[in-house]
Amino acid sequence: MLTSNMSRSIVHRLPVWVIIGTQRRNNSTITQKIKLTSSYFHHASSFPLVHKTLSQSFDETATIYPDHECLVFRGEQKRYTYKTFKNEVDSIAASLLDLGFKTNDRFAVWLPNTSENAVMSFVASKLGIIKVYINPAYTERELEYCINKVGCKGIMLSPSVKSIDSLSTFRRLIPELDQHSSPNVELSVKAVPTLKHVIFTGERSPVSGAHSYMDLFKHGLQLSHDKRIEKQAPIDPDSPFAIFYTSGTTGHPKAATLTNFSALNIVRAQWEHLGRFFTRLCVPVPMFHIYGEAVGVLNIAVGKCQIIFPDILPNPVATMRAIHEEKCTAMIGATIIYRDILTHPDKKKYDLSSLIFGELGANPVHKDFLRQIEEEFPIKRVSQGYGMTEHSGRIASSMWAGDEDPKRRHSSIGRCMQGLEIKVVNQQGCTVPIGEQGEVWVRGYPVMNGYYSDPEKTRETITPSGWLKTGDVAKMDEDAYLYYITRQKEMIIRGGANIYPNEIEKTIIEHPSVAEAQVFSIPDERYGEEICAWIKLKTDAPKCLVEDIKNFLIDKLAFFKIPKHIRFVNEFITTPTGKMQKFKMSEVMTNELKHMTN
Repeated sequence: MLTSNMSRSIVHRLPVWVIIGTQRRNNSTITQKIKLTSSYFHHASSFPLVHKTLSQSFDETATIYPDHECLVFRGEQKRYTYKTFKNEVDSIAASLLDLGFKTNDRFAVWLPNTSENAVMSFVASKLGIIKVYINPAYTERELEYCINKVGCKGIMLSPSVKSIDSLSTFRRLIPELDQHSSPNVELSVKAVPTLKHVIFTGERSPVSGAHSYMDLFKHGLQLSHDKRIEKQAPIDPDSPFAIFYTSGTTGHPKAATLTNFSALNIVRAQWEHLGRFFTRLCVPVPMFHIYGEAVGVLNIAVGKCQIIFPDILPNPVATMRAIHEEKCTAMIGATIIYRDILTHPDKKKYDLSSLIFGELGANPVHKDFLRQIEEEFPIKRVSQGYGMTEHSGRIASSMWAGDEDPKRRHSSIGRCMQGLEIKVVNQQGCTVPIGEQGEVWVRGYPVMNGYYSDPEKTRETITPSGWLKTGDVAKMDEDAYLYYITRQKEMIIRGGANIYPNEIEKTIIEHPSVAEAQVFSIPDERYGEEICAWIKLKTDAPKCLVEDIKNFLIDKLAFFKIPKHIRFVNEFITTPTGKMQKFKMSEVMTNELKHMTN
């Protein structure tokens, strides 16, 4: 497992990627950089790492800019200055400390883009507890898995999220909640035995056995904060502050554990690189995704900025209205967010001309689409961001190409961030020559501590010398820019959301009529990828229809994981040795659907 101390020592290696030669001509010195021949790059930089927690950095920033408006939650009609946001963070931290939360306790946040979600990021850092990010669309079984996987002691949720009845789902998982008389007495729950405290957002809790967020906020205002300050001071920056669930080959997501040090410093590196654009940053990206958190929320810890959330869930009209009314200077998002705005019939009703920068992340983007965004939004500069949860979010940015090289800015996924090492390797782990394809490996300070309680998967992902294997296939050019090819793993990225085929397959097989299932993706213009399932029924099974399968999955999988295209087959496409060839199944489905639409 890679520790933060190991990461920092790696960063300070000499920049062996380049040879510099100088010569005198007309009394001036000419410096020449020899191009790379091997697909290894160390982004040597004067960028200094700091050994602080996220909350320490935020407190310092809040002291400098107390009256600057830093966060806007338009879906809740809430606006915060650094001073008012810090006050809420400190009060909630004091209340949780009063409830008995201790260092390294895990705290689940099952929320969309709300102010309470952002508050908990900094509360976790102040108290040394670990925030566990959970998708608000998750079903009962998915929520149960996420809580039990890491042993959450507390959870914060809303009674409902738009059309999602979170309270009903939660009650099915924890029927004991309604019989619990007081929120101040720890819960005893059969399904999730580690869970002791439940907090509902809003003025009051819908059940007697849970706390309300506002009650805790008001209680925290009345408490002495001496204990909180005493608790906060010794928190180790190398301690974990967040767990994000990410892809897994076992059918269940793995719990990537990030430290204060890794998250803070990659956000600082990002700020040095892109912060000039983030005067008013529009973030229509979910906070439970590392992109929304690291490239959105956490910016307020490092610089004077305003982060604007258009709505609690993705909404193209709310996003356009936010850009128009807040005069946003930049926007981040998955391809689907930009595509939905470009094709929206009401686009011309909104003035989007304040945008000077746009970044697309979460899935690869074709260069023609980036050019289209610059022409039709319009946005002056558009680039790609490349990263992964296990690397605290960002690995590379194509904005390193700048205005001088728009071709690279549009076609590559970028050059790695300051202080990082990156290489492209073959199946033996050896660095390949420039221009050859291979797996991307990265090493440096943002690498996760590991997968929580999963040393075997951690060893599979992080080498003994600290290289993080991304699972992505790319090639590198002579100036260290990466060009994405494909993914080694089967993970599907639909509209920026990570989806794991094996999890869906195992759930489909639970249907009494199903013998086997294979899940894969096909290209989709709007979502990037769409989910397909081929299903073999049992020979003696009663008649089963596509709608029967979809209805069976409704309360077992989040809606975005349910396959759009389902086909019943007698045989799967395999190699002579019986290995599944999902890429061929995908080709067949793609061609069939094309013929159907023609």
